[in-house]
Amino acid sequence: MVDMSYLAVIGDICGSREIPERGELQIKLKEVLDELNLLHAKALASPFTITLGDEFQAVLSKAIPLWEMIAMIQSRLFPVKVRFGVGLGRIDTPINDKVALGMDGPAFHRARDAVDVLKREGGLYRVEGLAQGELANHSLALVSHLQGQWQHNRFEVYRLHLAGHPVRGIAKATAISKSAVYKNIADGLLGTLAGIASAISTSLDDALVKERHGN
Repeated sequence: MVDMSYLAVIGDICGSREIPERGELQIKLKEVLDELNLLHAKALASPFTITLGDEFQAVLSKAIPLWEMIAMIQSRLFPVKVRFGVGLGRIDTPINDKVALGMDGPAFHRARDAVDVLKREGGLYRVEGLAQGELANHSLALVSHLQGQWQHNRFEVYRLHLAGHPVRGIAKATAISKSAVYKNIADGLLGTLAGIASAISTSLDDALVKERHGN
């Protein structure tokens, strides 16, 4: 559908030119994006698509799985980090439901602006087009800072925690003890970060509904 509001997401691999095994990284990136496109097909108006060697993008019709998807990418590509710009707004061209190419509109412009700000100022996550954007972006800057100290296990625990898996399931999936899962949740403030993710997703979804109904 044309001229409707969506979420454009642009991912940009940090320091990609300095990564020695770029070919291996590209394989990992394609694998995780393909998996996300299957797992979250209902939320994706246009699937995750690699657009340049170090960038990829997608269009979401709803925000609820956004941070779970982002956490999965960060976990799978660890220790490489990815910055994400999220733009809320219209897509003025027809939605391409096969690949995230050939589309344009304010949502993409805002996502690009968000990535550009992150490149200049640091951080991994930024949203543009949200009325409460300043609060959301200060919160996301805090998330970025905390995650800068994480090891791979914590990213995996966080991803599974966001997806609603119980501690026992997280322990089995990550091959660590339940006590280690609890320690990761406590030491990493994962409950608080999940709350931030949920609040921002709710704000984004509320904004999408309002824009689609012309409010």
